[in-house]
Amino acid sequence: MPNKVNKKILLIEDDPDQVFLYLTKFKMEGLKLLTAKNGVEGLAMAKKEKPDIILLDIVMDEMDGMEVLERLKKDNATKNIPVVLLTNLVKKELLEKSKQMGAIGFWSKTEVLPKDAVDRVKAILDIT
Repeated sequence: MPNKVNKKILLIEDDPDQVFLYLTKFKMEGLKLLTAKNGVEGLAMAKKEKPDIILLDIVMDEMDGMEVLERLKKDNATKNIPVVLLTNLVKKELLEKSKQMGAIGFWSKTEVLPKDAVDRVKAILDIT
């Protein structure tokens, strides 16, 4: 049985309210959630921390989630980290492009609430 305490989950999200919701829910489940407030910070944290999974917002200032995903997948240090995109922009083109770029999931923030995200992350990382 994998130890969930040792699993690192990185949330790259620029909305402080969303960050608070995710931090609260993951902490309640005993999971460690690292956070980055933008794409630049998220890329640096991904390289340094080597998380087990990245939850990545698409719409952010400075560098959007699609560019972050592209850079993660081009970098040998981060290319094998599973990435799930989080968005309110549910567009078929974005979903298809994200899959082609290597994302393992594309979750609508209005359909996949933080509690659901915890359950899905646990399933992906095989945490019981």
